Amino acid sequence: MKWTCRIGLLLTVVAACATVGSTVTFYRDVLPILQNHCQSCHRPGHMAPISFMTYKETRPWAEAMKYVVVSKQMPPWFGERPYVPAADHSGLLVKDIETIAKWAEQGAPAGDPKDAPPPVYYQQTRDFGSSSFLPISRSGDR
Repeated sequence: MKWTCRIGLLLTVVAACATVGSTVTFYRDVLPILQNHCQSCHRPGHMAPISFMTYKETRPWAEAMKYVVVSKQMPPWFGERPYVPAADHSGLLVKDIETIAKWAEQGAPAGDPKDAPPPVYYQQTRDFGSSSFLPISRSGDR
């Protein structure tokens, strides 16, 4: 049991060290986080005033994004802290927060567009009901 814990801890440290020296890029590292946690609101014509669908739209907000994710203002959680959010809450993992912060600290580099995940397509609706938050497909699913 002791060895299992030590090996697990060692692998975690090695993985963390491997990413410390690397450059975080929008297309490879940040865009997947935005697709999974932000774009359901941060897209044209939807409830958030800023779109995070493209690098060009997102880049000017890098420092602000760092501030709001590190301070845990985003993604919003309207329950009382320190209670655990609901199961469907799209809160960020610590590694996601660290990735966005590091990206901003490094000057928000774009990286290679070939590293981007397939885009997410959303239903075109003005209704802010639950169905408008769900992606309908990724480009590879079409």
